[in-house]
Amino acid sequence: MDTTTTDLFAGSGREERLRAAWTEMLEDSDRIADDITATMLTKDRGSGWSTPELRAVLRRSTREHVRRGLSRLAGLVDDEGRSARVVDVWRSTGIERARQGVPLEAVLSAYTTGNLLLWEAMTDRVRDGRADVTAEELVAAGRRLWRDLGIQGEVMSQAYRRELARRELRDLRRQESYLAGLLEGRASDPEFAAQAEEILGIRPDVPVACVVAVLEDTHSEPLHHPEDRVERMGGTSRWGVRDGALYGVVTLQGVDESWLTDVLRPVVAGRVGVALARRGMAGASAAFRLAARAAATLPAGEQRLVWASARLPELLLGTSPEVGSMIVEQVLGPVLALPDHQRTTLLDTLRSLLRHSGSATHAAEELFCHRNTVIYRSRQLVELTGCDLQEPRGRLLLELAVIARDLAVSSGRDEA
Repeated sequence: MDTTTTDLFAGSGREERLRAAWTEMLEDSDRIADDITATMLTKDRGSGWSTPELRAVLRRSTREHVRRGLSRLAGLVDDEGRSARVVDVWRSTGIERARQGVPLEAVLSAYTTGNLLLWEAMTDRVRDGRADVTAEELVAAGRRLWRDLGIQGEVMSQAYRRELARRELRDLRRQESYLAGLLEGRASDPEFAAQAEEILGIRPDVPVACVVAVLEDTHSEPLHHPEDRVERMGGTSRWGVRDGALYGVVTLQGVDESWLTDVLRPVVAGRVGVALARRGMAGASAAFRLAARAAATLPAGEQRLVWASARLPELLLGTSPEVGSMIVEQVLGPVLALPDHQRTTLLDTLRSLLRHSGSATHAAEELFCHRNTVIYRSRQLVELTGCDLQEPRGRLLLELAVIARDLAVSSGRDEA
């Protein structure tokens, strides 16, 4: 008999002895599995298995894994047939643990501990003379266990991560669905509000800030990961995309508007409007509309966050473009009819005077010209518009006319 034939028979004999040893362990599989479970719970101090229900699941699952694993090692499961079912067990375990919320690290640790203790159980049997296995064959058995552990971990981890991704996508879609319900005003329905609280994690009666950020194009991000900023600062927020805008709700319990402004300002990269719903979810629909209108009052391309409460004149004029056009025509018409240079000079002077409460001195400093020059221009403005900055009504009309003019330019209804 040549060396090759001898080695083949030797290998075959080794496999037969190992299979016989694994087969003998089958009758003791439940006790071995329970020892593995107890070791895992002690080792990890219950990490990932925090409830009696999950610990019972772990015990049942470990028993099943040990029985199937020993059957496979004993050769009682053929490689092309029922061995596929063992892989299905690993895969279904990954899916189940993801659904149960058990951390992946805890699951992988369970597999590692299980294979280690299974090999130690075989070692004990060899030491006690209950298994006819040599030291070399015992090492070979250990190598196979660790090889199988790598396959188990890979199959289970892939299934776990796929299920986690699927559940995260489902949860995200549910959140977006309930956010859409807030936009549509459904929060006045107590049943919807209760479900929204469960899905969004926001109490119905807590004041919320409603945020709308305009998506200028498919590649723009008007707010860069706002949920991360809010969460790091201890707040709760939920976000979605609809009708060309990123929108979200942020809880304001115990904080104020300035807090949210400071949180979001560093991530603003577009036009962002914010409005407060003091009554909580019930007022979210109206607040979203105000936030969207506030964002729309900003010129396209501007990167800025504004509160609706700070843009009331713009909101009023934006809801009625006809009124805005009438004010511009009646108040600024004669100014706008001037040649470009004169028109620009007088409009710049008017804006500066409005910013400085009609002070010619401060306006002159801002415009880098003499105070008398500003006084002369202000007289021209009175003659052309019929409105005096020193009179309340005249100043109001001039303010509204400038705002309406800017809104018309930013919206493209008028030329700059």
